[in-house]
Amino acid sequence: MKKRALVSLFLALVLLAGCAPAAEPPAAPTSPPPTASPTPEPTPTPEPVDFREFLDGVNAARRAIITQEEPPDISPFTPDFHEQNQTFTEAEIELLSTKHGPEENLTKDGLLADADTFFLLLQTTYGAYHYFGGDDTFFPIRDAVKEELAAMEAPTVQDLNDVLYRHLSPILIDRHFTLGNYAMWDHVQYMYYVPDVYLDSLDGVENPDWLKPTIGPDGRICYWYAAISHDGSDLPSTLDGNPLTWKRASRLSSAFSARAFSVSDWEGVPILISRRMAASLVNGSWDPDDLQALERLASCGEEYAGSPLLIFDVRGNRGGNEKYIDGWFQGWSGGKGERRGTITYRCSQLFLYHHIFISPEHIGTYCPLNPTGASGGAWAERSGPTFVLQDKGTASAGEGTVLRFHAVADSLTVGGLTTGCYLTANNINLYLPHSGLHCGIGTGLISTETNENRDGVGYLPDLWVEPTSALDAVKRLIEYYGLNTEQ
Repeated sequence: MKKRALVSLFLALVLLAGCAPAAEPPAAPTSPPPTASPTPEPTPTPEPVDFREFLDGVNAARRAIITQEEPPDISPFTPDFHEQNQTFTEAEIELLSTKHGPEENLTKDGLLADADTFFLLLQTTYGAYHYFGGDDTFFPIRDAVKEELAAMEAPTVQDLNDVLYRHLSPILIDRHFTLGNYAMWDHVQYMYYVPDVYLDSLDGVENPDWLKPTIGPDGRICYWYAAISHDGSDLPSTLDGNPLTWKRASRLSSAFSARAFSVSDWEGVPILISRRMAASLVNGSWDPDDLQALERLASCGEEYAGSPLLIFDVRGNRGGNEKYIDGWFQGWSGGKGERRGTITYRCSQLFLYHHIFISPEHIGTYCPLNPTGASGGAWAERSGPTFVLQDKGTASAGEGTVLRFHAVADSLTVGGLTTGCYLTANNINLYLPHSGLHCGIGTGLISTETNENRDGVGYLPDLWVEPTSALDAVKRLIEYYGLNTEQ
């Protein structure tokens, strides 16, 4: 293990010499003989954070969550709704599910009718309808929206879009939800940090909550100032006597153009790079190279089951189908380790229309799409660190990947906050009858580890580093602690 350079110490040693001049006969000294000043004790330098102790601490905290006896209870948010099974006619469902523009000579009455239809869609189709309060929340909003539109002389489709968004955005903390030209961004939080100020210990620190574990320039685990904020305006300018200049963490900009899945190697350490869980569209067709790469991801997990060190990079992974990471994870963990949580879907008329494989007897209920819809979680022991790289571009199925590693020992997440786009699932595209206004509504409701809604905030890293430099930081850590010499 490398030794850290000691902080320079100033040693003071003041020696006072001399005595009174001699005389015949010698005179007694006129002052006491001088004495040397005591040498000050050097200030002890804290030892670097022990990697194994840090890893064991993360393991213990995660294990305590994953091994709770019961999964989070979402039954209050998933009541049956059989009385809604005949809400829409087949013709209405077809119109709602088909992209179209506004009708000719669109009137105010048509827009008001669309406002009613929109809230009826929420009531009958939206997976998180009861999570956000149900009728008690949405009926007053519906009435306020209609009142505002009615007061306009000649409202437009954009007015409908604007008014709906203005009233809903404070309520719907759901990053999957889209409404016309809006997504729900009001509650988005970002990671901020103070570059180049590192502390080896929290001893004596007055504000430890502002300090997060990070990877220092030499690779050691230490601490720096990092926080969560919407725009940084609420962050302090000074803490513990340190002037603080905050910087917002970046995200990996190259992720959008990268292949869906690829593999590289650094000094014998495998680096698996997953940028999305869905193929890109090329000229209206799924990119065959992406499809091949995703199938490779799903099938190669077992090849890395024995790797004593592994880096799994999901920065910029904005989601897709989790079946690919499910396949990889089963092979890598040997079927052990299961994330804690519940996934259930509101099986409505519109859900059945968009998912014809669902049995009609499920209509009017919330139900899982597969037997793993609910899980109390299962902890998997494993020896050998896995570093999972994440950033604000890690969303949806990308976050599902992060959560799977939460259930496996010796896994550390490194980088910044994820997007926070995991409360709902399986968005369906709907279009209001008169205006053609698009609505992206999630039919599934997901609870992960707790019932806390992480949308907008995301999942926190174990080691807070500038996300664009996360791979280099992990390499420094591996070298500093000699992890690659232990293989």
